Amino acid sequence: MTLAVMALYATGTTRLTGIASWRVKETDRIAAMAAELRKLGAGVVEGDDFIEISPPRVWRAATIETYDDHRMAMCLSLAAFNPLAGARPAQPLRILDPRCVAKTFPDYFEALFDLVRADVDDLPVITIDGPSASGKGTLAAALARRLGWQFLDSGAVYRATALAAHRARVSLDDEPGLAAVAANLDLHFDGTRILLNGEDVATELRQESTGAAASRVSGWPAVRGALHALQLSFRRVPGLVADGRDMGTVVFPLAPLKVFLTASAAERAQRRHKQLISKGIQASIADLRTDIEARDARDQSRVTAPLKAAEDALRLDNSALGIDESVDMCWVGGGSATRWTRVRPAEAPA
Repeated sequence: MTLAVMALYATGTTRLTGIASWRVKETDRIAAMAAELRKLGAGVVEGDDFIEISPPRVWRAATIETYDDHRMAMCLSLAAFNPLAGARPAQPLRILDPRCVAKTFPDYFEALFDLVRADVDDLPVITIDGPSASGKGTLAAALARRLGWQFLDSGAVYRATALAAHRARVSLDDEPGLAAVAANLDLHFDGTRILLNGEDVATELRQESTGAAASRVSGWPAVRGALHALQLSFRRVPGLVADGRDMGTVVFPLAPLKVFLTASAAERAQRRHKQLISKGIQASIADLRTDIEARDARDQSRVTAPLKAAEDALRLDNSALGIDESVDMCWVGGGSATRWTRVRPAEAPA
């Protein structure tokens, strides 16, 4: 099957014979391979025990069906290297249900992405901005899972900076000192773990005191500048969903789909209260609402990167929406930008 895809890069026609067993595998692999190769622009002739492939004269962008067959997903991913066959411009490739590789090689795509290079400007980004407790982090993480993309919780970056500053005994009023902490931040995301200097600090970062400190830290221009390169580094194959307060306005202003998520202060206070109570932390809804409104005012009035919706953002009030409904709104409601992301979530190796 790998040879069938490699035939796309040949200078002439390739004929594979004696492959009748392909018909009775996880799927009818001769028929499946023929259908998917044709999407890419290849000429294909198929028979009971053979397949004949002529490389594309003109490469086409394609969304590849995998038929719940791990080998279809892995083999066809190699068509993403179409620039090596002369495709100009490079044609994007999307693999549907890439998780089917779990049967034999669960980390196949992660391994592939470690080997390929892509022009950063070719990697799609979706930004999810919004005020505190709007649910932007939950929405961004869910959308990233649906797309199979990288995820950046920029709020965690600022909270980690605040925590690192606290541990280093740097005052929240010391802008140069905080910027130095930010510039040397050793931060990594590993699934649900957030590693600061190799230590999992995910629980500490979720504490209200850390969030309040992060809100102050994020107001310093020097800190934001020091963290800018770190945030940009998360833009990796096959794409990125980034949440925060200035992802669409400052960090990724050219993102093709920007979402500005909000909910009423009363609803956000209710959500935060439920979250804290579930962890056994007592809190007052009235106090939480006061804190949320004060944080909104600080974020909206700061001089550097104030909280606001990008001019071309999809505005979404999720006061009455669940997480799945919100994801669906982003998926279908973004117009042409969303359609672009649905075509583009695969790597485009240089």
